[in-house]
Amino acid sequence: MLTVTADAKRELKRILDQRRLGAGRCLRLAIPPAWPGPGDFGIVVDQEKSDDMTVTLRGIKVLLLKQDLAPQLSTSVLDYKDTPQGLAFTLDVY
Repeated sequence: MLTVTADAKRELKRILDQRRLGAGRCLRLAIPPAWPGPGDFGIVVDQEKSDDMTVTLRGIKVLLLKQDLAPQLSTSVLDYKDTPQGLAFTLDVY
């Protein structure tokens, strides 16, 4: 499964706390066409689906991932770190 660093989990939790999403809603790692923004991936707010994989921090769901994406991202790492553009989520695919 996708590896999510501790820094990324903390930032996802911070975003969730700030947004106060309703029941059943969470952040999702999305790729086009679900992600319409720049780059190869993004994080969007979405409803949880029964076949979603979840990433948790201290028992709290912080990120959803479509189950069919898991094999493609099995050796990938989602991080939150300093980049040339400033602090940002990065997805390193190996």
